This record gives sequence, structure tokens and C-alpha cells, in this order.
Amino acid sequence: MGALRAASPLRIGDVTLVPIERAGVQANRGEAGCWVSAFMEAVAVVAIDAGGVRALAVDSSQIALDALVEETPDLGAILSGLSAS
Repeated sequence: MGALRAASPLRIGDVTLVPIERAGVQANRGEAGCWVSAFMEAVAVVAIDAGGVRALAVDSSQIALDALVEETPDLGAILSGLSAS
């Protein structure tokens, strides 16, 4: 399915956004040869502002931040380095 990863934080005014993406590589071999494909898709965004830290799925529904931190390598470290304005 691909692994989740946190992209570089983006600061827009008083809000910091951390995009969360799923990326993966697939390889296949058949009688006609070999091929490799890769994909990257947006999964969620973490928003940090004066109101706190929230995680939103791409459909705008709120998701559990703790679960997202567990699934996404380095997200905890990124968030601990950021502070709300």
C-alpha cells in the first residue's frame, strides 16, 4: 500500500501545515519483461495554529493525531520542533 511520510512544514501567516503523503514503489516481472511504477498521494494535513494542533484527512474530516503520529515516521519529531503562534 505504501508508507506514510511527513513532507516539509509550510508556514502560511499564523498557520503551519504539515502535509502527510503516502508513497510507494511497485515492481513486477512477467513474460514481456519487467516494470516499475511509483505513486505519491496526499493523505492528510496537520494544521498548527493558536487554537492547537489538528489532523485532517483529505476529505476534511478530523482524524486522530496520535494514530497519525504512530503511523508516520518523523512526524512526532517535526511537531515537537514546531510551536503554535
